[in-house]
Amino acid sequence: MDPVKAQTLFYIATLTVLGIVLGLILFWSIRTFATISKVENEIEPIPGKIDMIDLLFALTIIFFFYGNTVVLFQNSMNPGDSSPIEKNGMTLSGAILNNIIFLIIGAFVFSFASFIRGRNPNQVFGLNKISFSRILKWGLGAMIPVYIIIGLGNFITQLIIPSKEQVPEMQEIVQTMISSDDVTIRITLLFSAIIVAPMVEEIIFRGYIYPILKRYSHRLFAGFMTSLLFAVVHGHMEGLVPLLFLAIILTLCYEITGSIFVPILIHALFNGINSCFILTLSNG
Repeated sequence: MDPVKAQTLFYIATLTVLGIVLGLILFWSIRTFATISKVENEIEPIPGKIDMIDLLFALTIIFFFYGNTVVLFQNSMNPGDSSPIEKNGMTLSGAILNNIIFLIIGAFVFSFASFIRGRNPNQVFGLNKISFSRILKWGLGAMIPVYIIIGLGNFITQLIIPSKEQVPEMQEIVQTMISSDDVTIRITLLFSAIIVAPMVEEIIFRGYIYPILKRYSHRLFAGFMTSLLFAVVHGHMEGLVPLLFLAIILTLCYEITGSIFVPILIHALFNGINSCFILTLSNG
């Protein structure tokens, strides 16, 4: 990645993490003061205590993603330190390993948020909140507003990034899809883009991080900061604003429906449509 773009992403990621931490502290202070005031005026206090286990685990995930951004920044500053996969492109074994690791992480977050903490996963993630037909309607119906707002995001990106720097850098998975003639690699990457990534990312970001931040702050703050974190950790400067807008839509859909299946389907359709363009167009 271009060092300037990597540095910019690093700064944005740092501000995002600081914003999340400081925001939680601020909201905690406000709520604590409000609770004390209500007690003094004999009004029923704000219910609920801080679940430090959930909060610390969510912050651990956030700092884990931030660490990946730091590594990306360091590699851009010192290209010689990059791994062979980063230099030569993604291999089949590397793609399979990434899928396995990602699935394990997703399964652990899902289990921690539900089974490990003694909760019903249906209630935590809204697995049976709405019918399959409604999930399908939400997923298909969201495609038009998704691409409208993605187009707006691309327009804003063109205004922000100087014209001399508007040659976009493709993500590694996109480069491999375009350049590789190996059908098995393409199938593995498609499986990752359409199945693994939407499922795991939605469980982590919309299903876990967003509700935790919302519980201890405000839904607007939680929705925006989770969406910004989602955009930053993808490590793609040109896609930062469009991904931020996409994540906001995914968060809104999850907030309205209460079912994690809705953002998963929207995310999968979005990645699937984009993958079709990547594979059919000569320049991706």
